[in-house]
Amino acid sequence: MTDSRNLLHSLINAAEKAANIARLCRSNDQLLALLVQEKTGKEANARFEHDFKTLADVLIQETIKHDVGGEFPEMLENIQGEESPSFANATGKAVSICVGATEEETTACLLQVLQSEYEDAAKALAAEIHRVVEFHKEIHEDLPQLPEMDYKQFGIWIDPIDATAEYISGDTIFTNFPGITSTGLDCVTVLIGLFERVTGVPVLGIISQPFRNKIEENIYTSSLYWGIAFPDLKAHSKHLNTVPTHEGLMAIFSSSEHAGLLQKMSDLGYAFAFSVGAGHKALKVITGEVDVYVLSKGSTYKWDTCAPQAILRSLNGGMFDFISSIEKGEPIPLTYIPDDDSTDDNWRCNSKGIIAVRNLDLMHDILKKLESP
Repeated sequence: MTDSRNLLHSLINAAEKAANIARLCRSNDQLLALLVQEKTGKEANARFEHDFKTLADVLIQETIKHDVGGEFPEMLENIQGEESPSFANATGKAVSICVGATEEETTACLLQVLQSEYEDAAKALAAEIHRVVEFHKEIHEDLPQLPEMDYKQFGIWIDPIDATAEYISGDTIFTNFPGITSTGLDCVTVLIGLFERVTGVPVLGIISQPFRNKIEENIYTSSLYWGIAFPDLKAHSKHLNTVPTHEGLMAIFSSSEHAGLLQKMSDLGYAFAFSVGAGHKALKVITGEVDVYVLSKGSTYKWDTCAPQAILRSLNGGMFDFISSIEKGEPIPLTYIPDDDSTDDNWRCNSKGIIAVRNLDLMHDILKKLESP
């Protein structure tokens, strides 16, 4: 029988390999410019004037599927991600990105996108995709033994690069609060969340920040966070035991959040920070740098929230449906399977907004205030 602890190992290593690919793709300006493709049609996120995907997104998603699905084939069909594997090459031809059995096969696939003048880049990417990666900082922790699992009963949601626009631009803008940036590479995250297919409950989450620690120009190392929340076992990264201190109550929002909600949160005594990236904002709640992340709009998706929700659950917090929680007067967790009344693919959207907290005691006052006219 496969040691179930290996699943946590595998997902941590997959997240670090994803970070390596993201850094490699971004280390060359010419390559980055070539790799950017504008999403159109059904793939476009209506929230943004321009929504982008990059070859890095697709490569990371398909690499995670390849690596984790290869080690745990029972889950392969239930590994889902944000991106379509189809990518347009320089001539406009659609190419389906896949990870081959060898570096040579993967290189050949990449060359269909990059064309022959970028053969060295294709080989470098293929070498990274097939490299054995261990994120030693986390692997050397005393990782818990997970309960015995039937892997067919679980699925995975992947957001290969959350905050893609920031990944492309790299422009950093700081907020007035130490450690919290409004935009920039610090906001980029890789999100991998495991959920129960029957209940829709997220039970394991990995969040990686590929560009968190700058060593020198174009050289970074990752920060990585994990949490598990099974009925009989909760555990998380050791560095989440230390919660930063800040004065008063802190909330984090999207810059497009409506004024009425901001006023109600202000009435409760919350100071505000504004930032990009759903994964990044949820991570600030996870690390305790802010107390709550509230989003009233339906602009996040299951791949944005599965991983952070699992980690918050491991900390006795959670991530909840904004509108449903207000209507029922109690926290209603997000779920990762279609609702009974779902008739199309829109169930993948968290259409009623989200509230994320590490401390559930805060929810009572928030919901009571939001219920008021």
